[in-house]
Amino acid sequence: MRPLVVLVILVILSVSISASAQPRDSSLSRTLSTQRVARAAKLIFSGVVLQVKRSESTSGSTQITFRVEDAIRDVRRGQIIRVSEWSGLWNSGERYATGEHVLLFLYPKSKLGLTSPVGGQAGRSAVDTAGRVLVPSPQNGSHPMPLKTLKAEIQRAVQE
Repeated sequence: MRPLVVLVILVILSVSISASAQPRDSSLSRTLSTQRVARAAKLIFSGVVLQVKRSESTSGSTQITFRVEDAIRDVRRGQIIRVSEWSGLWNSGERYATGEHVLLFLYPKSKLGLTSPVGGQAGRSAVDTAGRVLVPSPQNGSHPMPLKTLKAEIQRAVQE
């Protein structure tokens, strides 16, 4: 019976140590996540979807055209950006609609010229009509954050 008690105590200690190591402040955990996503991204911008062209073949690509509204990394305001994504992303539910406003963290282009948002949904957020980014939150789904605030957070994260 004694070894079982020791085992239970060890499990309780490891769980409590693990829990205390996790960031409790959601802004801190968001900053850590933002830092990882921003560092992996080649292009970061908010923009509006101008056009979506899907390839008919499943092995093809989908071309999405954006107009940059707020430039954050390696783009200019007003610039037209055309990206190609593997069509499988569209088929798996990652879709864009003309007129949609998004904040994107895009990987560098692959050898095939394809890209996608860093970390899937982590690299893509909706922007509402007031220009606020709908930031995913484990507690309540998502919450709006002014783009200016998030942009400053992204720039700090990249510099650290």
